[in-house]
Amino acid sequence: MCLRTLALLACLLGLPSLACPAEEARIGVNIPLTGSAADIGQYLLWGVEIAVAETNASGGVGGRPVQAVILDDETSPQKAAENVRLLIGRGNVAAVLGPANSGNALAMIPIMQEAQKPLMLLTASATKLTTIYRDAPKNYIFRATLPDRDQIKKLLDWAAPRYPRLAIACDTTPYGQLAKQDMIELMAERGTAPVGVVEFDLGEMDMAGKIRELQKTPADAVAVLSLGKEVANFVRGADAVGFKPRLIGQYPFFLHPIKELPDRLSNGLTGVLGSSAQDSPKSREIDAIVRARYRHQGYYPFKFVEAAYEGTKLVLQAMSEAGSDQGPAIRDALENIERFQGVSQEFVRPFSRERHELYRVENLSMGVWRSGDVVRLEQ
Repeated sequence: MCLRTLALLACLLGLPSLACPAEEARIGVNIPLTGSAADIGQYLLWGVEIAVAETNASGGVGGRPVQAVILDDETSPQKAAENVRLLIGRGNVAAVLGPANSGNALAMIPIMQEAQKPLMLLTASATKLTTIYRDAPKNYIFRATLPDRDQIKKLLDWAAPRYPRLAIACDTTPYGQLAKQDMIELMAERGTAPVGVVEFDLGEMDMAGKIRELQKTPADAVAVLSLGKEVANFVRGADAVGFKPRLIGQYPFFLHPIKELPDRLSNGLTGVLGSSAQDSPKSREIDAIVRARYRHQGYYPFKFVEAAYEGTKLVLQAMSEAGSDQGPAIRDALENIERFQGVSQEFVRPFSRERHELYRVENLSMGVWRSGDVVRLEQ
């Protein structure tokens, strides 16, 4: 462990033996490095570290080096809340990036809002997260990925004409429950309703009983609204009982647990695809860094790295334009950024007083697993 890291830990833990580094632009990162969402946390960590290294190589923020103080939220809402209090307290960070999942975000958001520190959500996608404080004088919650409602709208745009009898399988976390609510509401707007709904707990391995409930319905497709491991468990369970509808879902359909399935099970799994490592020169540059720096081989869900990279760069650009480490100034700067160069596109006025979402539904496409790789579907 390097001296700088030891000094930061000393600062956070209140230890007297090491002095805290001075004159740094400090941001907090609260992501899962253990627990059920640890695979997502790994990709987020890559994106943050690449963005920080790139910024420091070009002179930092206002001539100051950027330091990311990274804590593991253990995929636990309680731990996420503890971490964020530590980051904005002893950690003295200007803003916080993270988390991966919506349940942890719900635990963090009131703390960040009260402290008047910006929170840049990375992959926490429950629709309401950025609008909880929409009517407050100043809303401190922003997001660098697409909310569930837009993901599900894209999913239904593709699936509804092809599979009119749609069922839902979702987990019991806030992520699964809020996504289910979005899907039911969007289906109602189209004059339809799910032909069946089942729920399962995060970490549930044997889903055969739930799947047999769906077998009694006329479902020709099932939207599985959960994280990667649970999606993979559902796929295995469906295979075990001979249930063979089209399985569709959101970004987690392209996480590594799906890659680990045999091709005969992953082939045909279809989901909302945000981006790929081949979409632009910048995405190819980041992909090359991932493979060289982290010794990664084979497939990984590039969208999660992209979200963390773009979220980090947005916060650092706002800090630079604000010329301040104070939360209100950074928040105001985020709302007033004129242009932001993302990985695959330039965003004009990415945020506004009314909208704290970076992405729109038109930024999405659909992808499908074929022989161990993800292929973009023609619309």
